[in-house]
Formats: sequence, structure tokens, C-alpha cells
Amino acid sequence: MKRKRVLMAASVASMIDQFNRENLVLLQELGYEVHVACNFREGNTCDEKRVLKLRADLRNMHIILHQWDCPRSVRNPVTCVRAYIQIKQLLARYHFDWLHCHSPVGGALARTAAYRKNVRVIYTAHGFHFYKGAPLKNWLLYYSAEKLLAYQTDVLITVNQEDYRLAERKLCAGSIHRIPGVGIATFRYGKLFADAPAEADVMECDAKACAKKAVYQKYNIPKGAKLVLSVGELNKGKNHRMVLDALARLPDRDIYYLICGQGALREELWHYALKTGVAGRIRMPGFQEDLSVVYQSADVFVFPSLREGMPVALLEAMAAGTACAVSDIRGNAELIAEKYRFPPDRPDLLVQILGRLLNDERERNRQIRQNLEKVKKYSNQAVSRQMKRIYQQMNHI
Repeated sequence: MKRKRVLMAASVASMIDQFNRENLVLLQELGYEVHVACNFREGNTCDEKRVLKLRADLRNMHIILHQWDCPRSVRNPVTCVRAYIQIKQLLARYHFDWLHCHSPVGGALARTAAYRKNVRVIYTAHGFHFYKGAPLKNWLLYYSAEKLLAYQTDVLITVNQEDYRLAERKLCAGSIHRIPGVGIATFRYGKLFADAPAEADVMECDAKACAKKAVYQKYNIPKGAKLVLSVGELNKGKNHRMVLDALARLPDRDIYYLICGQGALREELWHYALKTGVAGRIRMPGFQEDLSVVYQSADVFVFPSLREGMPVALLEAMAAGTACAVSDIRGNAELIAEKYRFPPDRPDLLVQILGRLLNDERERNRQIRQNLEKVKKYSNQAVSRQMKRIYQQMNHI
């Protein structure tokens, strides 16, 4: 009997690494020969070392890899045309039973090529670029494109409630589903806080104190300082600059801001920190491989993005038992209570939230308890159960 074959396609390798490892395992468990096509060379939100590790991991899983020179942006039409030809040739070379694609540009090119080759398609929208409050140009470009591409989509997967409702009303995909994000390994992060440690907890608390000390030493943060953390690519959409504005307004000068991520705006953010007088309290170490202890060492996790689908970094911070202050946008609003959300252009309101969370341990712990309870339904196990049903559905389309 001929083995079934499926293609996982995304613009960049970091999309596969951060959002689809569990899906690849699931596909293999379902008996598929799995292929991955993405750009391993450019545009990734993780560093080169991490991409090399991803490639090695996938090869060890006997997954077949294809370099796909897909861009993250449509600014260069020539690059997009080349990427379209590449994916079309790949679909002609192999007989895929269906493909699962991700990311706006990669998803558009893959779906168009698949439609012409009569290959069935799943598309996961990790946050539509058109949403409440989005610029008009986003609606004109991305909504118009998605409206047409939906007709070429057998299964459309959304990761938040706003996108799901919009898709059901406006888009004509074969079927539409909502899953609770992409899934996180909640067990990895553990429970940090303890209101009143019992005798049995003393060793655990000592271990946490040692771990926090090591994090402070690694990033050159003074002992006793308060630590605010953000995780995300250094780009305009992640809105780190607004946190610098808030930091400059906070009366407490013993607060340090650690941003874990790489990106084109590093120098710009550094110069802005110099301009606002907070450069001495900013740490930007680039992409960090394992953040579990870093999350647990932070006093507050700040997530100021302008646009998100269902943010993995925020879910990880919640699972780690870290208090969170977030921008009041789609995705974030499903996870964090309103009193801890701020408009992404209001650093003054972020100052108020940080003041409460940093100075009131009881309030911090109340929010942490809420976060730990809510994050349970966003685990890898919860998402995999739904994805398994969706993948099995593809056998009957």
C-alpha cells in the first residue's frame, strides 16, 4: 500500500520550529510521510544556531526538507514570483495528499499553487492582518486576498475568537475551526509563586532564588533590582519602544528591562533608550534558546504588541507564573483581565499597571493564580487533540 504524503509549508523555518513541531509528530503518528518546505536561510526570528538544530532534529525524525526561498513580505514581487514557481515545482515533483500551510505570504503562494495542482489545503491563520482597528491598507490588501484564497482552502484554522467569528461571517472556506493557539508545553515552566512557603517548599524556593541570581548575573542586572521582561522580535509590531517610554516615566529607577529577541530595530531601540535616559537599564541579548528560567525570574512580563493572533510568549509567561501587563488587542484580551491591559499607544497607562504589579505582591499573586488556571486549556495536549481530528478529517474530504 502506498504511503500517504503531506507537505508542511511556511515562509520561514522559525514558524515550523516555534509553532509546528507537535503537528509534525502528530502527522507521523497518523502514518504520513512528512515533508517540510520553508526558508531556512533568511527572515527567521531565531538565530542561525537554532535553525541548524531544527534541521538536524527534523532529519532525525526522517522528515524530508525543502529549501523554499519564500519571503515574509510582498514588497518584492520578483521574490514572490520565484517562491511561487518553487512551490509549484515541488507540488509537481511529489504527489501530496494535501498540504498544511502557514503565514500570510507563504500561505497565499502555497494555496494558489495547490489549487492549480488540485491539492487539498489546510491553512492556519496565526492572526489575520485585518482586524478591529487595523489600518485601511491592511483591509484592502490582506482581507481582499484572504477573501479570494478562502475559496481555495479546504480547512481554515484560526487561533482566536475574533478571527474565528470574522472567518465564519466573511470567508467561504470549506470548513472553519478555532483552536486554542498552537499549544505550549505548560509542564516545562512550572509554578513560581508561593504566598507562604511551607517547610517542604524551602529547598524549592532556594533553587528558584539561585536560578534568579544566575539570570541576574548573566544579564548584568543588579541584585535587588526589579526586572521587567519582554520576549519577541525587535520590530515595529512588537512595540518595545512604548515600554521604553513607560520606563522613563516610572519614578522607581531600580527597574531594569530585558528584551529577549533579535531583529532589525535593535540599533534604533538602543538609540531611543539613550534619548529617553534609560539605556543603562536596558538589556537586549538577542535570541535566547531557553527562556523558562528567565520568565520565572522576571517580576512582570510586558507584552506591548500592536497585533497578535494567540501569542506564544505570553502563554509561556503565564505558565511560568509571571504577572503580565499586555496591550489591549486581539489575542491578549482573551488571556489577561482588562485591568492589566493598556492601549498600545498609552505608556502612561502601562506606568500605572506596572506600578501596581511591581509594588503589590498580593495583587501580583492574584493575577498569577488566574493565569495559571487559564493557561491550562492552551497546552500542547489540548491543541493536539483538536489538530488530530482536523488531520483525520482530511482523509474524508
